[in-house]
Amino acid sequence: MTDDATNSTSDANADGIGILAALVRGNLEAAGAFGFDADALARSAGLSPESLADPDGRVPFERYVALWEAIESDARSQRFALWLAQGIQIGALGVVGYVMQHAADARAALDCMERHSRLLGEGVAPTLTDLGDRISLHRTEPPRIARLTALSIAAPLGTVTLLRQLTRLPIEARLALEVAFQHPPPSEPIRSELETILGCPIIYNATETRLILSKPLLERPLAAPNPSLFEYLERHARSLSEKLKGASSTANRVRELLVARVREGEPDQSAIAKALALSERTLQRRLQEENATFAELVDEVRRDLARMYLADPKLAVFEIAFLLGYSEPSAFNRAFKRWTGSSPSAYRATIEGNSNRRNER
Repeated sequence: MTDDATNSTSDANADGIGILAALVRGNLEAAGAFGFDADALARSAGLSPESLADPDGRVPFERYVALWEAIESDARSQRFALWLAQGIQIGALGVVGYVMQHAADARAALDCMERHSRLLGEGVAPTLTDLGDRISLHRTEPPRIARLTALSIAAPLGTVTLLRQLTRLPIEARLALEVAFQHPPPSEPIRSELETILGCPIIYNATETRLILSKPLLERPLAAPNPSLFEYLERHARSLSEKLKGASSTANRVRELLVARVREGEPDQSAIAKALALSERTLQRRLQEENATFAELVDEVRRDLARMYLADPKLAVFEIAFLLGYSEPSAFNRAFKRWTGSSPSAYRATIEGNSNRRNER
């Protein structure tokens, strides 16, 4: 790797927080669905199933770039970028996407993306600038990233796709007003197709990557805002951001492993210690130094995940029990009542009732 490549990568990820695992896994799974050899791509990028197991976990930025470099080496990469961006779903952004989904309008959703950009990963979310009747999403990519044409195409086009999903804008509505890329024009017919999809002027070889959007269209209410869920998920996103700041602590490393493994059954302290390359005694001592115990962390992770899952009406209570590693729903019911004083069903009913009352105001 050249010094230029190394420096440009580290510049984009200076604080070492990595990229959201859900985002990386989504890209890899999409590549497999498109027709790439996903296993070969993962090996090339040094990505293991374990590193992608926790959707809120972190993947080293270098491996994310390596994945896209492997994709870029295939002649189908630009076609894949168009396909990926047009099919992206809000869940690909993890908890940040779910916060955006329940914001009041698309502008507020973009503010959420910028506010919680660390959860997505450094070098992923753009900067927002208000230009009167326009909003600019922009960032200057380091040379190594700017050379990845497929990734550069997918990012702004994917943003437009998500915003159209959230607002349910008619196809004739001109949401994108201008797009600028730092790379040269892609090959035909990709270039013409990109112009047709975006429906706006496109600038190539620009000094920054830029997406200009119509502010009036962004201020239209979202199709299905939910203030109660928004407030809950916003708090959860802030909590994850705080945990990310202290990600080097033993307790947070244990939390990350528990989130990835809790659905496998009752968490095993010895297995977690082994995954951290620690003895059980050392793990216990370090947690004690941080005023935590393994059992408390298991409870905390299960409680937080339970609340998040219960906010999703598509998940049945018995499904949530198994997602949390309980062999029987009754065990989950008892644990949840111990945590909150109410049953899972009653808690969910309270959430839905609060949402209905807010919507009636």
